[in-house]
Amino acid sequence: MSKVTKQFSIQSYIDKNRNSLDESLVSLRIMKEIDKILDSKNLSNRELAIELGYSESYISQLMTGVKNVNVSFISKFEKAFAAKFDFRIFLKDDEILRQKIREQIFWSFDDHLTMFISNDDSHGFSFRQGSKSMMNVTDIEYETLK
Repeated sequence: MSKVTKQFSIQSYIDKNRNSLDESLVSLRIMKEIDKILDSKNLSNRELAIELGYSESYISQLMTGVKNVNVSFISKFEKAFAAKFDFRIFLKDDEILRQKIREQIFWSFDDHLTMFISNDDSHGFSFRQGSKSMMNVTDIEYETLK
């Protein structure tokens, strides 16, 4: 009888569990935002569990990615904290553009000031002024960066 050896590699694990891993990452992004709110309100995971009617163990599992956030959790959180989840979808190409714009934000007081603002639409403002003071801006240019 021949021996059959199974080889384990991280890549094979990732390939086999890709969907589950991706779901956990989405859930962890949501829980990261919830954790920020808890920090700002000085609340513990235990207090969150009590407020939402879950066990502390369940909240811990959500925070560590063992379990994934579901719509029921989101609904209870919104009601308990008078909050609203704002889900936006960014295509990866659009997000790459936004990141490049964020990296290009700079202030130059020598000859002019250029500021790029990235929100739902990418826009740029360029203030040109001979003086080093922004109080007397005389020329404003505006452009859409898309």
